Amino acid sequence: MSKARTLLPAPKLLNLVGVRADENAITLVARTSSRVALCPVCTKRSSRVHSRYTRTLTDLPWQGVLVTVRLRVRRFFCDERFCARAIFAERLPGLAAHYARRTERLDSWFRHVSFALGGEAGSRLLREL
Repeated sequence: MSKARTLLPAPKLLNLVGVRADENAITLVARTSSRVALCPVCTKRSSRVHSRYTRTLTDLPWQGVLVTVRLRVRRFFCDERFCARAIFAERLPGLAAHYARRTERLDSWFRHVSFALGGEAGSRLLREL
């Protein structure tokens, strides 16, 4: 069975809202598709949204053109009475770490090149790619 390919990273987690493109960059505008999120401390499900913010993630280039993902992410209230975390941002496993500015697939790409080639050679190759 062939694995489906898509321009959007983690298509099961995200809904594509729009695409902006010019000769120098492609911007994918997306939002999360889940209605609930798990608190990272107590793991209780929450559907009560506190606020929203936009994250910008760099993704793999397409045909040498920079690709970024402008992602609308929500913050939730944790309703667990004894949880130390009152408000938390939804996590995006398989897409990006909670603090990351790059997608996991771009990080993986960087890691493979750096292990194979090392410092200066890997840097030259990635600059060309």
